Amino acid sequence: MKPNIWLDPRFLGAALLSMTILSLGCGAVRNPALERARDDYDRARQDRELVRRAGAALDRARLTLEQAERVWTTEKDIVEAEHLAYVAEKRIEIARAIARRRIAADEIQQLNPRE
Repeated sequence: MKPNIWLDPRFLGAALLSMTILSLGCGAVRNPALERARDDYDRARQDRELVRRAGAALDRARLTLEQAERVWTTEKDIVEAEHLAYVAEKRIEIARAIARRRIAADEIQQLNPRE
């Protein structure tokens, strides 16, 4: 009597591993740079002072992030998507710097009300 390969535990394990890999490959492909930029933007949007004091700069970051997502989803251009994600992160940093500068300027104004 010939052994049944379908019941061999090694075969079943290999088949399960192959199916898992295939199902992951068929799903949405992740882009870590884009995810990082998205997370950074989401954190920035939660900062009320940042939104209030540097909303326009944060909007520029949002527009760049949206462009990166479009490039990634429609063109699958990893280089351009990662470049735009990087630019979005830098624009978020700029928005944070603008907000800090404006907070500092307000504090100085409060300390020197005559000026």
